[in-house]
Amino acid sequence: MGSSVKSLLISDYIAIRFLLLLLLLLLLLPSSSSTTEPPTERSLVVAPSAVLQLSRGLPVQNSPGKPGKTVLCERIHIYGFSRIKNLGNFAHSVSVKVSGRNSSVNLPNAEVCFHRNISLAMGMCPEGDWEKVSKGSWVGPMSPFDHKLLDIRTASSSLGSFEVSIEEEFFLHRVIFLVFGIVMMSMASFLSTSLVFYYGSAMVVGIILVILVFLFQGMKLIPFGGRRLAIFIPSSIVGLAYFFKLFIPGALRSLLELVGIDQEMYDPLVKFLLAFVILAGAWMGFWVVRKLVLKEDGSIDISTAFFVAWSIRIFAGLMILQSSADPVLATIALVSGIVVSSILRRIFRWRFLRRFYR
Repeated sequence: MGSSVKSLLISDYIAIRFLLLLLLLLLLLPSSSSTTEPPTERSLVVAPSAVLQLSRGLPVQNSPGKPGKTVLCERIHIYGFSRIKNLGNFAHSVSVKVSGRNSSVNLPNAEVCFHRNISLAMGMCPEGDWEKVSKGSWVGPMSPFDHKLLDIRTASSSLGSFEVSIEEEFFLHRVIFLVFGIVMMSMASFLSTSLVFYYGSAMVVGIILVILVFLFQGMKLIPFGGRRLAIFIPSSIVGLAYFFKLFIPGALRSLLELVGIDQEMYDPLVKFLLAFVILAGAWMGFWVVRKLVLKEDGSIDISTAFFVAWSIRIFAGLMILQSSADPVLATIALVSGIVVSSILRRIFRWRFLRRFYR
């Protein structure tokens, strides 16, 4: 037991050192994008309510998509935060907006190119990268730690009627993705060998499938079912609870009226139907687990558990990568989640070995 515990401690120490080294290397990446801008360069720094009014613009000839024409262009450098000093902005995102200064003035037609290629000359983005400023406004997302270039061009006489503004926003769902991703990654091995997880998840999926089948068949009996089906089925996937609350009572009442059942029978029939749907879905999930997951002796199939564990880890990794708009910080979060989950698995395994040898 002593040698196994020692090997676990050594592997954990190596993993922690590797994580710290990787974090240091990744956090030092923004130093290249935080260089001091030249004094002649027009720039915006990510900050609350940052606004920059555009000038008339500089003439540029033969801009891609405008052969033989002279257009007025302007380039704005947008600088983000330092990652090391502003980790609190992990779940934030920035919106860069190009809009008119005065809504009562007719704005000229303009196009925007939002890119990172500093080697391109102003107004020389490829033709497919230009986006039109539609209805006097254009919005583009970026990481609050990034450095990007905003090229604006117009064939009119001036760009002075436009302004560039920056809005920073916090997204709670990114924090939820991070927490749930790390928890799922840490519990992947445990969940893949838990009968409660298999039966519970299979029964929930079975209940949802039975409900959707009933809805699909019931909608055929309603005169306006075709259109409502196209609307409510996707809605049921996004917000199933909200869908149940608003739509099912009306659909059941319509079905009862078509069949000729009295309104007083509505509540008893709803309760019996709900119980039947739940039991049918639970039975379907139970049958699937018995046929596809368990072996003849009642234990979980090893290959199935291995596949489920890695499926949970991959899904958790995707959730962690969605926890930040900055790819560098998202990668750091993913590596941290992998190392933390590995250390937690080893700690629980160590405690199990200690109890076993006692």
